[in-house]
Amino acid sequence: MLGRDDELRLLESLLLHAAQGRGGGVILQGEPGIGKSVLLSCAEERAAGFRVLRAVGAEPESDLAYATLHQLLLPVLGQVDGLPGPQAEVLDVLFGRTHGAPPDPFLVALSTLSVLSLLAGDQPVLCVVDDAHWADQPTLKTLAFVARRLTDEPVVLLLAARADEGHGADLPDLRRVPLMGLDRESAKALLGERRLTGSEQNRLLAVTGGNPLALIELAGRPLLPEGTLEPPTLHDELRRAFLAKVRARHGGLLPLLQLIAADGSGSLDGFERAAASLHLDTGPLHRAELDELLSYDGTRLVFRHPLIRSAIYHSATAERRVAIHRALAAAFGGPADQHRRAWHLGQAAVGPDEQAAEQLERSAEQVASRGGPAAAMAALSRAAELTADGRRRGRRLWTAAHAALHGGFTTRAVELLDRAEREPLLDEADRIPLAVMQAIVAEFASSPEDALGLIRPWIPHVLRLDRRRFAPTVAMYADLGTRARRSDVWADLAGWLQGIPLAPDDPEDAALLLLRHAGQARAGQDPATVRWDGAALDALTDPILMTMAGAVARGLGDHSLGRRLYRDAGQLARVGGSLGALAWNLEYQAADELARGRLGLAEAHAEEGYQFAVEVGQPSTACRNRGLLALCAAMRGRPDAAELAAGVLAEASERRLPDAIVYAWRALGLVELAAGRYHEAVRHLEVAGDRDAGAPADLAMGVVPDLIEALVRADERDRAASAAARYDQWRRHTASPELAALGARCRALLSIGGAAEAQFAESLRVGSDFSLEHARTQLLLGEQLRRNRQRSQARQHLRAAAETFRRLGALAWEDRVLGELRAAGESARPRDTGALSTLTPQELRITLAVGEGLTNKEIAAQLFLSPRTVDYHLRKVFQKADVTSRAGLMRLVLAERSN
Repeated sequence: MLGRDDELRLLESLLLHAAQGRGGGVILQGEPGIGKSVLLSCAEERAAGFRVLRAVGAEPESDLAYATLHQLLLPVLGQVDGLPGPQAEVLDVLFGRTHGAPPDPFLVALSTLSVLSLLAGDQPVLCVVDDAHWADQPTLKTLAFVARRLTDEPVVLLLAARADEGHGADLPDLRRVPLMGLDRESAKALLGERRLTGSEQNRLLAVTGGNPLALIELAGRPLLPEGTLEPPTLHDELRRAFLAKVRARHGGLLPLLQLIAADGSGSLDGFERAAASLHLDTGPLHRAELDELLSYDGTRLVFRHPLIRSAIYHSATAERRVAIHRALAAAFGGPADQHRRAWHLGQAAVGPDEQAAEQLERSAEQVASRGGPAAAMAALSRAAELTADGRRRGRRLWTAAHAALHGGFTTRAVELLDRAEREPLLDEADRIPLAVMQAIVAEFASSPEDALGLIRPWIPHVLRLDRRRFAPTVAMYADLGTRARRSDVWADLAGWLQGIPLAPDDPEDAALLLLRHAGQARAGQDPATVRWDGAALDALTDPILMTMAGAVARGLGDHSLGRRLYRDAGQLARVGGSLGALAWNLEYQAADELARGRLGLAEAHAEEGYQFAVEVGQPSTACRNRGLLALCAAMRGRPDAAELAAGVLAEASERRLPDAIVYAWRALGLVELAAGRYHEAVRHLEVAGDRDAGAPADLAMGVVPDLIEALVRADERDRAASAAARYDQWRRHTASPELAALGARCRALLSIGGAAEAQFAESLRVGSDFSLEHARTQLLLGEQLRRNRQRSQARQHLRAAAETFRRLGALAWEDRVLGELRAAGESARPRDTGALSTLTPQELRITLAVGEGLTNKEIAAQLFLSPRTVDYHLRKVFQKADVTSRAGLMRLVLAERSN
């Protein structure tokens, strides 16, 4: 621990805070031998009163799904009572204790969080993962999920990893602590009484960079001469040192050690069989002759330092490694060992090998059934490398890409899809799913224009081949057309679907009928003549298709059906643990609640959608949700709204996301409009509503009412009239009462006297369900009445607007209406905001779940939290809302929803 005082203080601080109920964690990063493992051991020694769970990543198991999590949790799983049934079942399936459907990765993560939370109910928990760079990807994703939710848990998560090897242990919510080499004084103290000259010490420090293990291992050994060009890396120096020691003391046992190094599983049963086939004597293991190199904890045989294993493994010739891996593949013959056998066969292959590739493909199916998309991805990718036939290789590559996409490895999916596309022998049946996956990746991570270009040529084919199976793909094509502002997409869809006999009572066909009707309405058909079967749509079971059907229904003016489909799709995605679909769905739910003026709900949905999009690798979805958060901030009058919008604008422009760009420009415009800076508001809102600049039509036209208000206030009435005419023409393709109310308000702003008041009254009559816009109309009417010296009537509308703005937490608009009330002769001061408007998005989500009658455990499962975290937030909600029981909170939720 020489020279590690700062790191020790940090670890002690983490343990102290966890003992007080506030968890956290760090990743110790550095090169081999820098002291990471020693610091972990020191933390364990100082964790008095903690339950310690420990695991070590191993390179041979880095592609075995949840292998590291198995080490971490299996010893304590039998000691945990109170896990919700689905979570207990998923862990039993995961660890092979029972059979069942493939567990969803995020349900596994939630179950892990629940296990740690329940264990921490008795005593704080310290989770230690050494060599985390070799932990399998599903375990790392699980730990990343847990790390984001430790704030209210007495749990410490400590990882040690190398920065440039293996999987990288990318857990952004854990603090990274880079370990540097020892300073000169600490290095000298470590070397102690070793007889080295000053020149030798300086040379040793220069070669090792102060690496403690290197200092100890290389002291007294001849170093490469000073001035040697391109000296070996520290890893090479250490490996040579370790190998020299092994050869000096155990040279005759090197073949046995090479077998152990190649195995990596630590399983004595399989190892003994492989050793026998290679005619190797395992007696030295049982006589403890290799204890200085190996440790055995009762279940696994492990090298005491990964560099020892690396040095020994790479000391074998290529031919020897092939023979070793073949022997290990033959040793693992049981059904449970299929993936390990296939992995060794893959390592033994030196060229195209269809037998090994088939084994890997079968093992991928096995690990996928146990919720291991990363392991399936790795096995299929290696199978493709060993495949000579181009068509078969292409199919294995896009199947690997599908596993990558399912696991949230978007970058890897792109790489695999690119390789699959280069295979010349794929036929139409293979290329359609390939194109669909490419479009999904582009939708989530790139731009809608890119996704549209990938999928457009295949839509007529999927409608002909299997329209019901590919209904989500067709709906995605329509959605992309809207996002990319491509009116031809809807015209094409209406034409393609017109000639297909669709069954209205079939859910998928009903969705396709809805798309056909939407295309016809956009082509000019009277929306009042368009009909669809809402009951059939309610029977849909695909969250993506349900969400897109909801968007189309909403665009046709059926807001109730659209909202219901959004909500049910989100619930299906939650129950199934499909965070990718949920992140995408929450964007639509947030936009819908925003249009209704329910800012708290919109913010809660958008924030949750943003978090999940980041977790599953959907940067474009994350950016769009951030754009909605910027709009919420602008409508609430938060001081950071403009900064947040500017950040979204920069990212959305780079990613070519027209909808997120509109959100950002509109947020900037609303900030200026609420503040009374009308010319600046016009500048921002004109960009947001510029369809010629690429803004999606529905979003661009949705900005026009704000623009008209700004133009009228800026005394640009001619331009406002032109914009109002465009808006009236556009809104006729839908029967939406919201748009009718906004249209009447726009006409009122351009009218005078009784005509204006009549239009305002019409807007208030038809738009009463959209609270924020209704209140803004009341504000505008009150302003006009005050200017016409009708102060009594003005105060009536202004008071109503003030009450709504207060309840919604729209502070900027409330400030403006209070100013008008004072100008109308009323002493007006801000009142307390609505009981729910002061809640954070997380608190609001929990509160709404309580309103549905869910228990804390059920809420935790739905929101991917631990019950302890739910309880912590609920106590804060009771305090803020001034209620003392769940029944009181449920009554408050019902009252808020009725407003």
